[in-house]
Amino acid sequence: MAKALLGQREFRDDRLLLETARLRTRVRDLETLIDRLQRDNDRLRAGMPRESVRESVRETVRVPEPVS
Repeated sequence: MAKALLGQREFRDDRLLLETARLRTRVRDLETLIDRLQRDNDRLRAGMPRESVRESVRETVRVPEPVS
């Protein structure tokens, strides 16, 4: 019974609603970006021989300098 009563209570915080909407928009934008990058990556891999892909990955991956 208590759960049913608590479920009827409404608590609206406009700040939380705005933050939720902003985060949902950001997630949608990031998902779109991931899809685009995956398509670009697939297209680039399809156009390159396998060894060229390995070499280009090696060239772009850099090891960060240690922080002292």
